[in-house]
Amino acid sequence: MAIPCPLKTLLFSVLLVFYKQGLANDSYCLEEFRQQQKINWKLPSEKQQNCTDQPAMSPFENIRIGFFRLNLASDDLSGDSRVEICENYQVAEQDFKRLQNFYFDYVGMGDAQNRKIRIQRMLRLIHHIFAININMTNGQSREEKKRISEAAKSLFIQFFISTNINDRSNPHLNYFNFVPEEHTSNYVGVDNILVLMLLSFLGPHILVKKVLCLYFSILHNVYTGQSYDQAFDSALLSKNINEYNSPQKLANQLNAAELDAETALLIGLTAMASAAFQRINSGLASLETLETMLVRCLPYEILAIVYSNLARHCRSGRSCPVPVVMYSVGGMQHFTRSIVGIYPEPVLSSESLDYLVDYIELPDTAASDGEASVEESDSEDHDPSIVIQQQNELIAQLRQELANQPATVETGAIGGATGVTKKCGVCHGPLQEVMGFKSCEHAGLCQICIERIIREQTGCPFCRVKSESYKRVFDMSSH
Repeated sequence: MAIPCPLKTLLFSVLLVFYKQGLANDSYCLEEFRQQQKINWKLPSEKQQNCTDQPAMSPFENIRIGFFRLNLASDDLSGDSRVEICENYQVAEQDFKRLQNFYFDYVGMGDAQNRKIRIQRMLRLIHHIFAININMTNGQSREEKKRISEAAKSLFIQFFISTNINDRSNPHLNYFNFVPEEHTSNYVGVDNILVLMLLSFLGPHILVKKVLCLYFSILHNVYTGQSYDQAFDSALLSKNINEYNSPQKLANQLNAAELDAETALLIGLTAMASAAFQRINSGLASLETLETMLVRCLPYEILAIVYSNLARHCRSGRSCPVPVVMYSVGGMQHFTRSIVGIYPEPVLSSESLDYLVDYIELPDTAASDGEASVEESDSEDHDPSIVIQQQNELIAQLRQELANQPATVETGAIGGATGVTKKCGVCHGPLQEVMGFKSCEHAGLCQICIERIIREQTGCPFCRVKSESYKRVFDMSSH
């Protein structure tokens, strides 16, 4: 039965009050942050600003994302009074940069002993931002929802589709490209954390399910790969492969190198984007805590990617198969506890978990006899050709919208994403032939790795679905 509009509006108003109160419970960290920054922050000199080629950004700037506004500038406010809920949806690149800086500034201040507590507080804040925006969006009329989507799409186009930004070449132009050779030249100037912020907040509003999944797969690899490259160059990480042979040891290395904050952000925002996509498309309100959201939407595929990008520095030029534990539910749970400080223990069986790769909210009860399972009912979505078609249609639409903008905005393209990679998704060795699982249709593995996975029955590294056979996948990116 449809909920009457006035009652629906009242319901969402109550939910907003609930989430604002939840944020107020942790709001003392805002004042702690402001006091610490007043003591330590100094305006960079003109010479320093010229060296970084970036304008100075005060930590006391207000943050406005969607319907959420955080007032950090005023000295007359305190605690939860700094949190405001706005009537109109608004997003700008600068605000995501401010949120990014706020996250790392707050996590990095104070003693190392309470670092995990500060990570959790910031993830809860970001989770509240998502929840407020989800509930406000779902409470809008159809026309307002369309305007919200257009606002998100406009910023997405500006950041990922335009060839130039502020009269400079856009380093993020070919970021979401499955052919690494096409975008490695653009890595200079790329801000992976900002990409993560924008994809997480904007993607659920404008991208279809499988394209959003594909983009996150690319982001996970580039984000962790570049981060760990820099850490190894600075001798912050061990080159002994035995230091990474369990989720706990792997997490210990990242913690010691102070890579826990950015890894926690990757886990948290990926899960939040998955939950946001589900809620926005279903129209359901967001009532979850950070802990329950992680249980339901924990991105299990990340751990294997993290291991692969670390292991290639330990055995340069040699194949290094990913240990089975890195594909396991328990492995990711222990890894998350060590990085985030939260153990996302599911109350249901692992078969009932949501994986990012599917962006599907499973029903509370199992399908009855005669009904198709989730995998069967959604099997069409796993067809790589359909994924490619969906992305091409999206890119064509975005290009057309960009072409209709004023001539001062130059056109570009996301470019080239096809659904398979040029390197094996497990061992990262070159792919002479691209192999894919028959059961779930996920592709991008070499023959050696896919045969080992089928033989050991560890399941697809992307969605954990087990398969008895594989097939060669036609690689459209080379044609």
